[in-house]
Amino acid sequence: MKKILVPTDFSEVAANAYRFAQVLSERVGAHTELLHAYHPSFDYANPYLDVPAVEFEQIKQELLQQFAEAYTDAQGGVAVLPKTRLNIGFAAEEIVRLSEGYDLIVMGTTGQGNLLERAFGSVSTHVARFAKCPVLLVPRQCKCQSIEQVVFASSHPEADAALLEPVLDIAGGDVKDVHFVHVEKQAHLPYHIGEAMHEKASYAGHPNLGIHAIEIECPDVQEGVIQYADEAGADMIVTGTVQRSFLDRLFHKSVTRQMAFHTEVPLLVMKLDA
Repeated sequence: MKKILVPTDFSEVAANAYRFAQVLSERVGAHTELLHAYHPSFDYANPYLDVPAVEFEQIKQELLQQFAEAYTDAQGGVAVLPKTRLNIGFAAEEIVRLSEGYDLIVMGTTGQGNLLERAFGSVSTHVARFAKCPVLLVPRQCKCQSIEQVVFASSHPEADAALLEPVLDIAGGDVKDVHFVHVEKQAHLPYHIGEAMHEKASYAGHPNLGIHAIEIECPDVQEGVIQYADEAGADMIVTGTVQRSFLDRLFHKSVTRQMAFHTEVPLLVMKLDA
């Protein structure tokens, strides 16, 4: 992992995501870039639409520079400012368009009440669903710490082996256990954990990594994942799939309210389209 993109709207939520990304980038040897995308005609920070475009662009550039200076942490006593990008366009579309050039996108969420339904704005939801690279969504109060316990929710067992390596690259070298959780939706049965019946993938390259294949029966897929993550003390939850329909269900309002259990745990969204 070499390049991490952090979109910002200059909020405290975005600042926390940037702090998280800095710690993560130092841990994995990557570098971080800041992006602010805006559309002058629809920008809440531009109440005076008669302001010349050149002047407004200069204001935005100054805000981006101030954000970088205020929130870049000093490493070894010296704060090295990141590369910044100022793009004109709708934020969600610009971030997705640029995503092919990065290894990870780190975005903030408010972390209030519901990790997906309330906390994810339309931009975060769109980026998580359509970006060409993994997207890490960081709750507002979440601090970057050692990622030792990873709960991996996949709708397709064959995707596990393909997605494991990039997950470990993003999480860093502290991962001790990966819990592959497969939820069978059983409408009339309570939450129940059992040993997964599917064949485990080969993890010969990680002899010291604890691999746990878990099968859960639960009326709701997301509720089952979150409850297990809570019990396992997860430091990160990963949703990985070869089927985009699983992500569509994840971000659907009728099921995302179950994510309220874990507002302090980062959510990594990965895709491997078949």
